[in-house]
Amino acid sequence: MSQDVKLSKEKIYKLRMAKCWSQDELAAASGLSVRTIQRVEKTGASSLETTKALASVFGVSPVALQASNRVENITFRFICKYAWLLAFAGASLFFGLWIIDILIPTLKGADFNQQYEMHGNFRYLDFGGVCFIAGFVLLGLNILYDFLSQKRLLNSSDKE
Repeated sequence: MSQDVKLSKEKIYKLRMAKCWSQDELAAASGLSVRTIQRVEKTGASSLETTKALASVFGVSPVALQASNRVENITFRFICKYAWLLAFAGASLFFGLWIIDILIPTLKGADFNQQYEMHGNFRYLDFGGVCFIAGFVLLGLNILYDFLSQKRLLNSSDKE
């Protein structure tokens, strides 16, 4: 009666590639079938016996092969990845509204001072500038987040 264990597909694949083994070679070294290796690399599901066999072949503990239960905040990752685009889109919108609201009537002959007072003393430029600066800040945070994620991934693979 075997229990199912959820293994990290990425770790199994990465360890196999680190040893430059094909699935056939891993199957021969571990005493498992090629189909079992394919299933583990595709779904991550394996029995306790399969987990022990793979752990002994790779020279790691069975716990090291298991998928982490770390819950990632998908919404935070999404915001970090795409918020800068929204900020730049907002900047474009506000700068575009300024052009439509102030510049075009002025070019058609309207009094610039009257347009300036009527439309809130360039409020669109203020909001556009804030969005533009926020876009660069968020872009910098996105790059920093990606860098730290890559660094954490490299450090975790070095420890294994």
